[in-house]
Amino acid sequence: MSPPLQIISIGCAAVIVAAKAFWLHPGVTKESHITLASQHYFQSSTAEHVRVAILKAFEGPLALYDTPESVATLQQVVLKNQMS
Repeated sequence: MSPPLQIISIGCAAVIVAAKAFWLHPGVTKESHITLASQHYFQSSTAEHVRVAILKAFEGPLALYDTPESVATLQQVVLKNQMS
């Protein structure tokens, strides 16, 4: 995975982990909730699903990451993997 796609993958992971932690404990999110959400992200294979989806979405030599289409694609990747 190229460095730009690695950064995109980390950003997606951060959004997915935060959403899970905040959704499960709205208004009272603690460090332990974020830790559990992060562990779940990796142990449930969500990280691998996200990685594959990003690679598929941005395959090709000259993928552009800041287009409306790219943003929409990343939103779909996050939403499809958010509560898995």
